[in-house]
Amino acid sequence: MINTRKVAIIGDGAVGSSIAYTLMLEDFVNEIALIDLNKDKALGDVLDMQDGLSFLKTLKVLKSGSYSLVKDSHVVIITAGVAQKEGETRLDLLKRNASIMASICDGIKPYLNKDSIVIVVSNPCDVLSYLCYKKLGLPSKQVFGSGTVLDTSRLKTLISKDTLIDSRNIHTFVIGEHGDSEV
Repeated sequence: MINTRKVAIIGDGAVGSSIAYTLMLEDFVNEIALIDLNKDKALGDVLDMQDGLSFLKTLKVLKSGSYSLVKDSHVVIITAGVAQKEGETRLDLLKRNASIMASICDGIKPYLNKDSIVIVVSNPCDVLSYLCYKKLGLPSKQVFGSGTVLDTSRLKTLISKDTLIDSRNIHTFVIGEHGDSEV
């Protein structure tokens, strides 16, 4: 049975660990599974977060381990992948990260609940989200990428600095694919 308050995070780099920590502070999440090829790092991050649990209002279960931890997750967030090198095109990055995403999808598919939501943060996220959607066979409404959310946030911050208007009061969006062709 799906746990509507369980989140599995695949990829314990800077983004994945930041997401895990942020979710730990939120009351709507009661279980976080952190999965990474570097099992020692994931375990270390879980142990560090467990040290802070006594200061939270909501009881949390924090685990690290294998893809089997995806079982019963309501949300699976994929942040794994290699970073874009200086001067590297998004297409070259795609070539390197597509095989990683395909492997992750193969690894989580047996444990994924039919109602789970999958969020792809890995880059290039638009193409990798589509790859993930195809590999997992979930309905399109359940697989999506972070897309231009980060770009929109950056734009709002820049406008805020120029105009001295609180960024929460700036209503604009970056559209298109996350990358060089966004508008």
